[in-house]
Amino acid sequence: MLTLLEVLALLTIAGSAVVFLRRRLRGRGSVFAMMVAGICAAASMPSPAMATEFRNLGDTVEVGKDEIIKGDLFAHGHHVKIEGTVDGDLYVFCQGADIEGHVTGDVIAFAQMLRVNGKVDGNIRSFTNTTWVSGNVTKNLLTFAETVNIDPTGKVGGSVTTFLNTLTIDGTVGRDILAFGNETTIAGNIGGGIQAQGNTLKFNSGAQVNGPVKFKGEHPPEVSSGAKLAVPVVFTQEEHHSRYQDSGFYIWRVIWIAAYVLFGLVLFVLLPNFTRATVDSAERYGASFGLGILVLFGVPIAAFIACITVVGLLIGISTFILWLTAMWCAQIVVGAIVGQWLMGHTREIWPLIGRMVVGVILLCVVEMIPFAGGWIKFAVLLWGMGAISLAIYRHFTPVHAATVPVSPVIPPSSLPPNTTIGSPQPA
Repeated sequence: MLTLLEVLALLTIAGSAVVFLRRRLRGRGSVFAMMVAGICAAASMPSPAMATEFRNLGDTVEVGKDEIIKGDLFAHGHHVKIEGTVDGDLYVFCQGADIEGHVTGDVIAFAQMLRVNGKVDGNIRSFTNTTWVSGNVTKNLLTFAETVNIDPTGKVGGSVTTFLNTLTIDGTVGRDILAFGNETTIAGNIGGGIQAQGNTLKFNSGAQVNGPVKFKGEHPPEVSSGAKLAVPVVFTQEEHHSRYQDSGFYIWRVIWIAAYVLFGLVLFVLLPNFTRATVDSAERYGASFGLGILVLFGVPIAAFIACITVVGLLIGISTFILWLTAMWCAQIVVGAIVGQWLMGHTREIWPLIGRMVVGVILLCVVEMIPFAGGWIKFAVLLWGMGAISLAIYRHFTPVHAATVPVSPVIPPSSLPPNTTIGSPQPA
């Protein structure tokens, strides 16, 4: 997630640079037009139509041995068991999943336990507690898990990328391994190289690695006498030093400040009324902090629950993206408030942008303070997200107009005799 946000910061700066250099690019507008047209044409080409099947049958969802599903399958239940053939992609949301049949596409799994005893022609992307591979995966394995085991009978034709605690490979991996975890143990055949980072790396007897091995960790790697490595392991000792001694830390801080300022400039120019309302909402400190706590922790949980139900997958993903956007904008909103504290309140958009720039720079500097900086950033996050949520709530809440008192009408009985309403009285 941190790498993704850093890439977004760089893209924000790059996009702003393109806007400022657009005059230099005008002479090559035809080339860019052809590129955009080609991309649009490729994106608009029709794809082959395939049926999508949803199965949510309670505790157990099964695909029998003789059953063939043409198209993608979304399976949701306590336990999912695939013994037949899925001619497409398989999406599982369950506690335990067993794939003993054949999946011609990819497998995307959100489960506590995933066992692959059959054949998967595509990739496996899993978010599990335990992933167990005893069958054949033709392409790649990407997993976020606690434990990953590739048995002696297991085979991954492509690469293996893991973010986990324990990785054990007794089978075959056709290409490279990228492992971030605590313990990595290799006892099988690796067709490519290994790049690992963690606490320990072990090569047991029978391990064979055909590519280079790079390991960065706490302890030197343990290589058994029966292991066959193409080249010796390149070991880098993990160094624990203060981030303030690293020049890259300050470079990234400058990049973050520039990204915040440019993104805030775009928001204040495109949505001036909403940004003013958000800054005004931030001045209600108690409501902003209280709502910020609810939004920061409650929204991702609700989005995850919506994704599990499959039907609400689009709603859950959209909600999570909006939540990330609010986290990005929180620093900008609080920066505008801090700038107004220092330079005075204003309703004009460009003076408000100037105050936002000053406040964002000051917050980024203060958040670099050891120990206290993290708590300050957390408070800014709560404050800003609460203010944004409060402004959105006010925007979509209808405002009831005050009732205008109606002047009393004089009853006809109180009028003088021979008086006509709406016409002049006789002389």
